Amino acid sequence: MAEEWQTSSVPRRTWLDQKVDALLEELAASGMHLDRRHAGELITDRVRAVAALMRVTAPTARKDLDDETIRDMARRMLFEFAAEQPGADLLEVPRTIQMPLVLVGIIVAALAEAMQVRAANEPSDRLGDVVATYGQVLSGLGQITAEAASSQAGNPATAMFPPALLRRAARYISNAADLAASGGNLPDGIPEATRDELAAALRRDADRLITISTDA
Repeated sequence: MAEEWQTSSVPRRTWLDQKVDALLEELAASGMHLDRRHAGELITDRVRAVAALMRVTAPTARKDLDDETIRDMARRMLFEFAAEQPGADLLEVPRTIQMPLVLVGIIVAALAEAMQVRAANEPSDRLGDVVATYGQVLSGLGQITAEAASSQAGNPATAMFPPALLRRAARYISNAADLAASGGNLPDGIPEATRDELAAALRRDADRLITISTDA
């Protein structure tokens, strides 16, 4: 009887869960990562758009969104985010943007905060993916900074970075700002009263990175 209860208590995977998996797997195959909440919102918006266009109900529209259609969505997203060079080794691409190391420190701190926000909004079995996704960018920033400190004797207070790495960092931070601003879970230890302040700080850091990488 106990085994029966345990089996029936396992949450059933929904249609949206399955489509989110398909979208994230296609993106991850090219080195791009998206949190499940944003992926779900994109798919839900697509269902609504199809339903409105065909003048049918949402359940009927879902029948037209098979896994191949979801993979096509992912491929279009990869095209839109081509500036982030999905799948490329960002430590090997040209470094054309000069940044003060003080700003690098601010961005590293923002990414760490963003990682905590996203982790607070992901199921426990996805936390490893969250750490890996943000950890790769943090590692890249750290390695480039360390190289600059040891090789740029003339101007050790700055470092050269690839635009794609900065744009990817900006998107991760911006997504976390959206989560915080839209009522997502906050990390343990972050008071609810500071939600708006956290979202604004993350948005400010993301906008700064976007400006730097776009103007280069």
